[in-house]
Amino acid sequence: MLKSPLPGKSIVMRDKENNRSRKWREMARRTTRSGRGTPAGKGAGVEWKFDTNDPKVISRTWKGIPDCWRGAAWHAFLTASATSRGIGKPDDELVNIYNELLERPSSDDVQIDLDVPRTISYHIMFRRRYRGGQRLLFRVLHSLALYFPDTGYVQGMASIAATLLCYYDEETAFVMMVRLWELRGLEKLYQQPGFDGLMAALDEFEIGWMKGNQISKKLTSVGIGPTAYGTRWYLTLFNYSIPFAAQLRVWDVFMLLGDPDTKISGTHFNGTLDVLHATSSAILDGCKTIILRSDFEDAMKNLTSFIPVKDEDLLMKVVRSEWRARKRRFGPIFTGRTTTTTTMPRDTCTTT
Repeated sequence: MLKSPLPGKSIVMRDKENNRSRKWREMARRTTRSGRGTPAGKGAGVEWKFDTNDPKVISRTWKGIPDCWRGAAWHAFLTASATSRGIGKPDDELVNIYNELLERPSSDDVQIDLDVPRTISYHIMFRRRYRGGQRLLFRVLHSLALYFPDTGYVQGMASIAATLLCYYDEETAFVMMVRLWELRGLEKLYQQPGFDGLMAALDEFEIGWMKGNQISKKLTSVGIGPTAYGTRWYLTLFNYSIPFAAQLRVWDVFMLLGDPDTKISGTHFNGTLDVLHATSSAILDGCKTIILRSDFEDAMKNLTSFIPVKDEDLLMKVVRSEWRARKRRFGPIFTGRTTTTTTMPRDTCTTT
């Protein structure tokens, strides 16, 4: 008879997850709908809302959303953001637009067709060519490229859409992509031509978060700027760069806390990408020992390879510490060094 490894530990983890799920259920408010945007009665679909200003919601999001609640929470967070900021179209209208765009040709279709089978092909949902997840991914990317014609299709979009398709049907995944573009700064981040938005984001990180610290000085001395490693991190929202479970934890907080900060003005993103900046800072902190003893080749190899985060809870504690320190400093955005009370273990990065 086959036995699962560490059965005692599995039971503890299961009970802990069930307890966390129960707490999220208590925070959720149920909304019944027959379709998108139409109130209905018995037998209708269910949507959930959360008070995004509730300290409990914020604290528990930093601790990680239970996976069974992740899809509902992400959607609720972005819907609340759209409503409070008065940005974007309602879900039902976006779904209608999505279905219309599917019938139109796109000049990006050839490139999308090339990239789709390369996107998380190890996942069972995306293994079959022109079937299942690959087909859905193509349709979402095709429609998104038409919806934002100034941007069109860029490679990093595929990994973001694929992650969303793990939690939503294709229509809702499209809605979520549009919301991320409009509400979380991704339309600016993917700005064409020349990726001016991406360059502005990386400058914001280098000058506002890293300037003058030990890691920044070392990377500058060996000729490595943030574009060398940060391009992949930011355009994929850390997909392929850190373990999937850690990526989802970063997304939890980004979905909730990615609105512009009213204390920050005169910058390209107004604090929208602060969660991504804090994550980048935490990753570099975890790689500090290796970076400081590396030459150009070794530093590039570690920063552009998959980074095996050993403890995602600790990673998120450092991200939260960086993010909080940033919020306390305002004031001006470009204010020098970062002060934190939590540090990553120095063997987060491993030499290959």
